Amino acid sequence: MQTSNIQTGSFNTFLNEAGTDKDTSILLLHGSGPGANAMSNWQYALPFLAENYHCLAPDIAGFGLSQHNCPPNGTSHWIDIWVQQQIDLLDAKGIEQTHIVGNSMGGGVTLHLLNRHPERFKKAVLMGPVGAPFAPTEGLTKGWEFYKDPSKEALEYLITKFLFDPSLLGNDIASIAAQRFDNVMKDEVRLQFEAMFSGGTKKGIDAFVLSDDELNNISHQMLVTHAREDFFIPLNNAYYLIDRIPNAQLHVFDHCGHWVQIEKKKAFNNLTKLFFDGMFDD
Repeated sequence: MQTSNIQTGSFNTFLNEAGTDKDTSILLLHGSGPGANAMSNWQYALPFLAENYHCLAPDIAGFGLSQHNCPPNGTSHWIDIWVQQQIDLLDAKGIEQTHIVGNSMGGGVTLHLLNRHPERFKKAVLMGPVGAPFAPTEGLTKGWEFYKDPSKEALEYLITKFLFDPSLLGNDIASIAAQRFDNVMKDEVRLQFEAMFSGGTKKGIDAFVLSDDELNNISHQMLVTHAREDFFIPLNNAYYLIDRIPNAQLHVFDHCGHWVQIEKKKAFNNLTKLFFDGMFDD
C-alpha cells in the first residue's frame, strides 16, 4: 500500500492506495464517527480487494489527514464538498469510471455521487448507509453530537456500540478510544466536525436524503448491505433504499453491529468482491 497527498480543489486529500497495477478501480468512502479515517474503516477490505482491483481510500475532507481550509456550517454544504472532492480525486488520478463502496456517511455521499455524476461510476456497494429519512438514533446522536460532552469514556462507549460483540476487540477498546481521543480533541479536528453537524443530528440526516425521483433515476447495479443489530443506522434504511433504487439488492448480516467491515470482515469482503466480479449479474 502507498499513501500520498492529492490536490483536490483548494485542499489536499490524503489517499491510501493499493493494487495500482490493476485495470479496474474501487473508490472506498469511510464513515463519520469521531476520529474516523479511511484506514480505520478499510484496514481489512482494502488489502483484500487490492488483490484484484486498484483501490483508492481517501480520508474524506475534514477527517483524518485531509482538511478543508475554511469549513462551512451545515451538512448540506459539506456534502457538496465531499462530492466534489471525489470527482477531483478521480480526475487527478486519471480515472474515468470506477466501482464505489460507501460506509455509513460514505454511503450517503455515494448516493449523491451516483445522482450527480452517474457516468463516473460502475457498480456500487453501500454498507449501513444514511440517505433515508429516519428519526435520530441514540448511537448516531451520540456520534454526531459528540463534542457537546466529549470524553474518553463517551468515545469508548461509541466504539463498544459499533459492534454486536465488543469482545472481538478484546481488551483493546480502552486503548483504541484513548488513541482516538487525542486526535479528536485537536482544535482543527473539532472545528471541522462541529461545523459538519452544526444543525444537529436530524438536520444532518435530512441533508443526505434524496427524493424518490432521484433514487428512482439511479440505474447502477447496487448491493446494499446492513447489519440487523445496527445501533446507529436502522435496518429500515436499507429497505427504504432498495424499494426506490431499481437495480439494488440487499444482504443483511445477523449478529452484527454497524462495523460490518470489521465484525463480518471475511463475509463482507468476499461478498463485495463477488458482486464487483459479476457473480450476481443476470
